[in-house]
Amino acid sequence: MAQVVLENVYKSFPSRSARDSQPLETRSPLAVDATAPTVAAPHPTSLPTGTVLRNINLTVRDGEFMVLVGPSGCGKSTLLRLIAGLEPLTGGNIWVGDRRVNDLPPKQRDIAMVFQNYALYPHLSVYDNLAFGLRRMVRRPDMALDSESEVGPAAAANRGGNDWFKHWQDATLVQLTRPLPRSRRYQSQREQAIDKRVLTVAQMLQIEGLLDRLPRQLSGGQKQRVALGRAMARNPQVFLMDEPLSNLDAKLRIETRAQIVNLQRKLGTTTLYVTHDQTEAMTMGDRIAVMNGGVLQQVATPLDLYHSPANRFVAEFIGTMPMNFLSVTVTAPLLITHPAFRLTLPEKWDDQLRRYDGRSLLLGIRPEHLNLAVPAPKNLPIRVDRVETLGSDTHLIGTLLTPAGWSPDRIFLQARVSPDDRVVRYEELWLAIDPSKIHLFDPDTEEALIPSP
Repeated sequence: MAQVVLENVYKSFPSRSARDSQPLETRSPLAVDATAPTVAAPHPTSLPTGTVLRNINLTVRDGEFMVLVGPSGCGKSTLLRLIAGLEPLTGGNIWVGDRRVNDLPPKQRDIAMVFQNYALYPHLSVYDNLAFGLRRMVRRPDMALDSESEVGPAAAANRGGNDWFKHWQDATLVQLTRPLPRSRRYQSQREQAIDKRVLTVAQMLQIEGLLDRLPRQLSGGQKQRVALGRAMARNPQVFLMDEPLSNLDAKLRIETRAQIVNLQRKLGTTTLYVTHDQTEAMTMGDRIAVMNGGVLQQVATPLDLYHSPANRFVAEFIGTMPMNFLSVTVTAPLLITHPAFRLTLPEKWDDQLRRYDGRSLLLGIRPEHLNLAVPAPKNLPIRVDRVETLGSDTHLIGTLLTPAGWSPDRIFLQARVSPDDRVVRYEELWLAIDPSKIHLFDPDTEEALIPSP
């Protein structure tokens, strides 16, 4: 296994006009000179308009389960494709272990990727799909299936003609008998080792009874497990998973999610997992890297992201219901005011609020930190527009009621309350803010303010 290090990674796609003016023979990524030095990362102020990744610096530790999360189009899948070698770098370096893999083709990077659409070979059985990578993988000493089966034709030729002929004979018989049922195929030493690996992986994924089926005979969940098994069988240094659960129903997603986490912990393989579902990210990752607009916003553990977001985007994106934001005015040392309420904050905010005395800040509060309360100057009056009863809790979506004479844009608030609280549509009620759970953000930079410990 190995850690993955991304150093100042940039990725740009040429604009249509630049692409049309480029000579035809140089447009294909296959025409890139593999011996050319690494392209220096462009300065952010001079980036092409087609830049999709900017200044990505990320270290995925050996054996870590790292989740890349963000909205659609933020560059998550592109980053995986760069690591896998399916896209050329514009700038920066990618390290897998102690090897810089910028110029290595995908097959030499020792990385296995699970795609969103499974990408199974439709004409091959489940068994042959699992064995396919083992039969074609680039060999290295620590990838040996066993001590005898990893002998290639060149090595055999060096030892003598008999060994070379035996290897050729085995390879020919294996190829000729492969269309036959597995029980009637010729088994060379290498095929026996592959068979052992495939059966081990099939048992781990509980798909032993599916080995003779074709992909069209499988359900979505079974196809997903086969795709995972094909990646696992190669025993790579790194797993890359690009939204592998997006095609599954809700119940199967929960089951497969737990299965992937358990397998990763058992194998200890370094894993990068891409999703736009922040519930998956929070429940699966050792750490989460939040991306937006091709820029890395924050890398932290799930709870650190939830309790200490670095900026407004992270605060709004992380959480099953988005955070509420209100513009408030600061009066030092600890008072914040809004036309609808006024609130005194805990002393840990003293140093930060003195810097913003008389200025505006963004107050953020999560829906689960708003509670039904009685009328009071520190509480928020709302009119309930929608009630969503989920059984375990109730979601309220309402409009903030403001004093007469103040007519701002309509402000919506969301709250999560106990299912025992009976609330009806169009009811007017009051919500209390938990002062210990608030977040404050600079309105210009949208960066989070950090209170004193």
